[in-house]
Amino acid sequence: MSVQTSQPNDTNSLKNSLTAQGRLTIVGCGLHPGHMTMETESHIKNADIVLVVAPNPLSIQHIRQLNPNVENLGLLYEGDVNRLQTYHLMADRMVELASHGQNVCAIYYGHPGIFVLSTHMAREQLEEADIPVTMLPGISADACLFADLNLDPATTGCQSYEATQFLLSKRSIDTGASLILWQVGLVGEHTLKGQKPGKHGLAALTKLLQQDYPDDHKMCIYEAPTLPGFAPHIDWITLVELPSAKVSSISTLVIPPSSDLVFAKERLTWLKITNEDLSAWDDA
Repeated sequence: MSVQTSQPNDTNSLKNSLTAQGRLTIVGCGLHPGHMTMETESHIKNADIVLVVAPNPLSIQHIRQLNPNVENLGLLYEGDVNRLQTYHLMADRMVELASHGQNVCAIYYGHPGIFVLSTHMAREQLEEADIPVTMLPGISADACLFADLNLDPATTGCQSYEATQFLLSKRSIDTGASLILWQVGLVGEHTLKGQKPGKHGLAALTKLLQQDYPDDHKMCIYEAPTLPGFAPHIDWITLVELPSAKVSSISTLVIPPSSDLVFAKERLTWLKITNEDLSAWDDA
């Protein structure tokens, strides 16, 4: 399947193609229908056309009840096309409709700006052509994770990376903070077509983590629920068990701290305060 995308030098052609003032509103439907906000529903109802990328049939059904003029962009994942090509096709469709005067509402699973490349592609092209684009937040897997695991990222701090990028990039891990690795179920999958880890992905990730964590360190494979009323998938394993762990394309790896925070007492002088001045923090 060939892919055609609007490049920056196509900005003038986009402007000239306007027959009316089109616009693009990018919204998130959360992980299931119960997550959709009233603001998002309002934009769906008032759109000329609704573009949907949501694997949850209940969410799609709910969207169709709000506006029957729905086009399912999720179907572009079918066939022998890698994910990057699919993202270009999705962006092209958003740009095409909005640049021809349509009031377009694009709805994505979870949050429309988190792990969603196509929305950023479309936004950049349309904004260069002076076509209005708005993005509204949605409930995503990170919000569910913090609630389900009773994890407050402010307690010790939190590091967050895409698993394959983390594996292939030189990073300095802070073992005094939580580490979240997204899409661990696709780690090392280099073809951009598969829906499981690369052949050596989990083993390679384990080897990297063993440089900073002991083999018996506990970590969690987490999957947020995609239907209302259902429980999340929470599987606690040790680091040494990671290579054989059961993961899916929506699995996230959550690694709690393995060391204590180190108090930088010498920096109190920067604030011109003393250790006693911090007594209000004792209970925290």
